[in-house]
Amino acid sequence: MPSFKYSWGFPCLLSRRLSSYLITSFDAQPDDCLLITTDFRRQAHPRYPFWNAATESDPARLRGDLELLPSLAEAGLYHAGKDISMGGILGTLLMLLETSNCGAVLHLDRIPLPPTLTLSDWLTRFPSYGFLLSVRPHHVSTIQSYFHQRHLVCEAIGTIQSEPKLLLEQLSQTEVFWDLQQHPLTGFGNQKPAQK
Repeated sequence: MPSFKYSWGFPCLLSRRLSSYLITSFDAQPDDCLLITTDFRRQAHPRYPFWNAATESDPARLRGDLELLPSLAEAGLYHAGKDISMGGILGTLLMLLETSNCGAVLHLDRIPLPPTLTLSDWLTRFPSYGFLLSVRPHHVSTIQSYFHQRHLVCEAIGTIQSEPKLLLEQLSQTEVFWDLQQHPLTGFGNQKPAQK
């Protein structure tokens, strides 16, 4: 088992920086473009479904990579996002959609993959640096340029829609993966006030 060394100053600095702008998962809007940003440097964990792009990386570079997120949000370039958690891309997207009362079409063929993983493996991985962003279409190329300058992956993989369903599209075929109206995932969706 490798021993990982962390700088305790890093999470303190990060928490202080992010506190000036809250990146919410409640504001994805229909017709937004869904972006994924992640880091393919480093490797998959040999035993667990993690993608480790942090523990052996330069701390200063990691801070700069993370700094992009609140900086771009403060500039008004995107208005909703969520870090990819243990639920992987699909589970994280469902949580983002549920809290925003939206749905999405996810284009499986457009999801960028690390060279050592299959699509099914990558969909359920927990990346140490991975985020889904909900972005107005006219801001997509600008956001991508900032991430690409830091050698990070940032690609458009879907579209937010008003109907609260997650649709998966691959090879021109589309299937309903999850209907949030029929099957809430967490129950954290916005509730409409009762009519008087």
